[in-house]
Amino acid sequence: MTEINEPISSPAPLLFLGRTKEGSILRFNVSFPKKTLLEVIQMVNQNPANTDIGKIVSSINKVKNISNIWMGPAYIFPENFNRISSDIKITNENKGALLSNFPNLLYQYERRQPIFAIKENGSAVSVCCSAKRNDKAAEASVETLEAYRGKGYAMECTIAWVKEIQKIGGHALYSTAWDNFRSQAIAKKLNLYQYGMDLHMS
Repeated sequence: MTEINEPISSPAPLLFLGRTKEGSILRFNVSFPKKTLLEVIQMVNQNPANTDIGKIVSSINKVKNISNIWMGPAYIFPENFNRISSDIKITNENKGALLSNFPNLLYQYERRQPIFAIKENGSAVSVCCSAKRNDKAAEASVETLEAYRGKGYAMECTIAWVKEIQKIGGHALYSTAWDNFRSQAIAKKLNLYQYGMDLHMS
């Protein structure tokens, strides 16, 4: 890996481990030490269903310090997702609503499509858009201003976004961190199916 496939390119993590019931996907940064790479592959292959993350961290730290570990569940929306939302789709005509609170989305406007929002006083206060997207699937990115949380806005935006993704024939995905309980609550309320787990080390 060389960089993260997101609207604003950033360096790829040192290691990525994705795990599902069908097996594991393991990827390494292009700079990852080859000797340690083989050790990590062996650790994962020895016990793919219950990999000892602590041993992997210890092995990598011998040659390169890990400063960040991100881990969390990965979900997929059921097909023909049937929920109602009255959110506003952000288009060229109304994208000015993003300027006050989500100016970064204006800069990334084309690559973040589709974008849905709830507005208060003419400005977007909660949005859902595509964090990553290709011809087959897209992953949701949801953000709500702190003052407007707890009103169900994030869930409403997400419903509108996933219906649009499925309308154009894509798989709608959603992932979060284990310690992001607010985000996990959205997944639970929407009855999403957890198909796996993601782990990033940097």
